[in-house]
Amino acid sequence: MQRKIAIRTAAILIGAAAVLGSSPAMAKDLDSYATGAHAWSHGSNTQVAVQDTKADGDSVYVNYFRSSSSSDMKTLHNKSGNGTKAYSPTGSAVKKIQACLSLDWESDSCDSWRS
Repeated sequence: MQRKIAIRTAAILIGAAAVLGSSPAMAKDLDSYATGAHAWSHGSNTQVAVQDTKADGDSVYVNYFRSSSSSDMKTLHNKSGNGTKAYSPTGSAVKKIQACLSLDWESDSCDSWRS
């Protein structure tokens, strides 16, 4: 009787570990907003995007980190104007993002890091 309980418990723990440890199950949607900018990485988080959301003449960009290189920040710029979107190439999972508005005569305006 105790052996059956031990086998069931082991099976449950192995199943739970498999579900919790799988990458797709751990992926979550990331969104970051700055004035005039929306950046996101959704679903499997293998791609990041940034949209210019304000007709102000300022370009937008997103800073991001991938799981393959947590110390190598990447940047994706969108200089195409209001309503346009830019997409990164696919790669390892995006772990952190930060939307920014590029300003000519003052410091850029960026959201806090989202992970």
